[in-house]
Amino acid sequence: MNQLRELNIDGLIGPTHHYGGLGVGNKASEESRHNVSNPRAAALEGLHKMQTVSGLGVPQAYLPPPSRPAWRWLETLGFSGSRHDILARCADQSPTLLSAAYSSAFMWTANAATMSAASDTEDQSTHLKVANLSANLHRSIESEERLQQLQQLFANVVGVHVHPALMGSAPLRDEGAANVMRLCDSTGNRGLYIFVYGSDDSSSELMYQRARPARQSRLASELIALSLRLPAESCFFVQQTPQAIDAGVFHNDVIATSHENLLLYHEHAFLGGESVVEAIRSRMEKNGAEPLLAIQIGQSELSLEEAVKTYLFNSQMVTQSDGSWRLICPSAGQTSISVQAVLTRLKAQLPKLQAIDYVNLQQSMANGGGPACLRLRVSLTEQQIRQIPESCMVSDDIVQRLRSIIEAEYPTQVRISDLRSLDFATHVEQVAARIESVWY
Repeated sequence: MNQLRELNIDGLIGPTHHYGGLGVGNKASEESRHNVSNPRAAALEGLHKMQTVSGLGVPQAYLPPPSRPAWRWLETLGFSGSRHDILARCADQSPTLLSAAYSSAFMWTANAATMSAASDTEDQSTHLKVANLSANLHRSIESEERLQQLQQLFANVVGVHVHPALMGSAPLRDEGAANVMRLCDSTGNRGLYIFVYGSDDSSSELMYQRARPARQSRLASELIALSLRLPAESCFFVQQTPQAIDAGVFHNDVIATSHENLLLYHEHAFLGGESVVEAIRSRMEKNGAEPLLAIQIGQSELSLEEAVKTYLFNSQMVTQSDGSWRLICPSAGQTSISVQAVLTRLKAQLPKLQAIDYVNLQQSMANGGGPACLRLRVSLTEQQIRQIPESCMVSDDIVQRLRSIIEAEYPTQVRISDLRSLDFATHVEQVAARIESVWY
């Protein structure tokens, strides 16, 4: 089998980053609603994280922010007239819709799609299934845009297929790789996929029966696996605990993560608990993969509340060129006694974990996005990675070009009231176009 490497794809945070409080079930988003944001700081924080990953020898690509506001979407909702009139009418009649039209949700690239590696699929091709993001109004705008970007990114990469999202509906709500974990061996092969869903409903009614709604359905997860050409024996479908969802775990990657043969999870991550983990362990043994390295973090070690607050499980594990691991953690964990104790245990239990780095993602964290939220992982061969355009890959030159635009033209403060200004709308459109011109 070919050696596979993980290509990390981050979304560059755009100039309209703001705190609209639109994230259903996202505690950070809810608590930051209508706070003043700093798009320039947000974009520079994200860019620094990309540069950190690239500096470790890990392939790192990026996607530009889609242009906002979403004029055509506002027009389909019935707002007409001049652009000035559209903004004014929407601001007066439905400020929430205007916020959605400027949505900064493009920072969560982990939600953009779900991936299957060529070594795992029935047709020996790599597949990406774009997510419909239909659980949230503002996220659903992005689906077609991300489809076009991913198709463009992989247009010249042999053996990669990008598929449109499932139709947007509550029973088919899908939020991408944030709810999927892949386990494999150190060569990137022999993959098993853990699809984590919030509810097993067949109608939209059950979605809203808890304090916070479940944002991934089992039906969507099953259809995603089908689209990815994965054999049934490579897939597990596991339900989140309602307790975790109610605590603000709106995606699985807030409470569990995987890397190669490591499964790191909270005690309250999955219904079925240890029986689920043992079933996965048994399947990996049958596949001839490396033994499962399962590490459970107990409630007494790290409470659900602290896990959501610090986003420890949303840390980003990467494999360096020498095969060792590096863990990139949110800086919020540096001051948490519980997180520090867990990290000390991980360093003792994981010989491959060479070092732990901290990144400041204050602006993103306030919207509910840690290091792993910002990136989508795609397993590819070295040859396939070389087929991606250089302008889409993070390098010192690309970082400098992007930074010059961000530092010169991104706003340093955005208030909800700014969204009704045509001058603001015109400016941020122009900035997004400049970023786009660097990308491709």
